[in-house]
Amino acid sequence: MKVWLGTLALGLMLVACSEEAQKAEVDPKQYQVQSAQELQQRFEALNQKLATDFAQFKKVESIAFAHQFPLDVNNLQTLNQHLVASTALKPTKIAYCDMMNGYFAEMYRLGHHNLNLLNTVKLPNAEKENLKADFSSADQFYTFILDRYTSYRQVQQVMNYGCNLKAAL
Repeated sequence: MKVWLGTLALGLMLVACSEEAQKAEVDPKQYQVQSAQELQQRFEALNQKLATDFAQFKKVESIAFAHQFPLDVNNLQTLNQHLVASTALKPTKIAYCDMMNGYFAEMYRLGHHNLNLLNTVKLPNAEKENLKADFSSADQFYTFILDRYTSYRQVQQVMNYGCNLKAAL
């Protein structure tokens, strides 16, 4: 009887641990804006929030970073200058990924739900981009973020931990 109960408990734990987390429903109204100016302000506020969150993260997880220079949120190509060490503990890497994936997911939703206004929005270092196309789908945005707008791919490679941005979008 004990063996059977132990097997049942183990089976339930494995099922519970293997189920994928359900994505939260996104309310498009939360992201829709009335004007390009308002959209620009929301992007700038999002960047400021990232700067604050990143600075706080670096203070809390200071041992995982080689230096404490502030992140330039207007040039995310420099993200690879703020590397989480490959020797950092897994919870630190997970927290970093959660912070960055959360930022990019919010950025995507904000742009995706306002495609008609993106032609007049200015994102730092994205002057030559077709933002309407980049934000049109999660796959397009994923490619834009990893290959052209940031050095997030390099950060993950050096950190030796994948952040799974695609699932976050």
